[in-house]
Amino acid sequence: MEDNETIKTIKARRAIRDYDTEKNVPDEVLYKIIEAGTYAPSAENQQPWRIIIVRDKELQEFIGQIAVDRTIQLFGRATPRQELERRLSYIKSKVSLERTIEILITGRRFEYIKGKKETFGAPVLLVLAVDQTHVGNSQATLRGTGGVYGWSSPRHAVIAGSMMMQNMALAAASLGLGSCVSSVQLDHFDDVGAISERLGIPYPHWVPILCLTIGYPKYERTLGPPRQPPEEIAFVNKWGNPYKPKGVRK
Repeated sequence: MEDNETIKTIKARRAIRDYDTEKNVPDEVLYKIIEAGTYAPSAENQQPWRIIIVRDKELQEFIGQIAVDRTIQLFGRATPRQELERRLSYIKSKVSLERTIEILITGRRFEYIKGKKETFGAPVLLVLAVDQTHVGNSQATLRGTGGVYGWSSPRHAVIAGSMMMQNMALAAASLGLGSCVSSVQLDHFDDVGAISERLGIPYPHWVPILCLTIGYPKYERTLGPPRQPPEEIAFVNKWGNPYKPKGVRK
């Protein structure tokens, strides 16, 4: 069975960290990307998401520097060298491996978030916030309790927001743009609070969970690490029972 256009877009999408700084993202294109995001599913159609469009370079610099600083802490100090090499073992070239490790431990991997021309930064940064008190219209009197009979309501909002983010990344790819999802600048409570304050997000009711850079790629997309095929990650009816697809052409 041949891939249709949707599946081709899914397979062709790549994380883009170098952008053409001479090409801006028009509002009509950005509108389409965000609109595609709003068609993501959510529990009871609550749509517990908000998007802050960041074009201001000072704000991009602020958020990007947090990502750089946290990356230096994580990969430059906390993660052993051998663990970095293990994670990046799919890179066969020694030169490319050393370059990638250097980019990680110095924090340069996230310079693109700052939006600077000299580092081919992204022209647009989208910050996704979700409703932390999301429960559902049918339980209006219980809104804000954190859950109903053991159900994790904040979890539903995070799931919905993540699917919205994926929709936007795929929409961008289908329109010839590049994107990259990042969370490192929002993985620490202090950073979540600082970014919320700077962007006016009413935290902790609303919580920023993910960022998405948007722009036209500076370079042609390249293949990333190989994907595990379905028969390596899927089981039938019970964990450990192998999936053996029939009649599948690869």
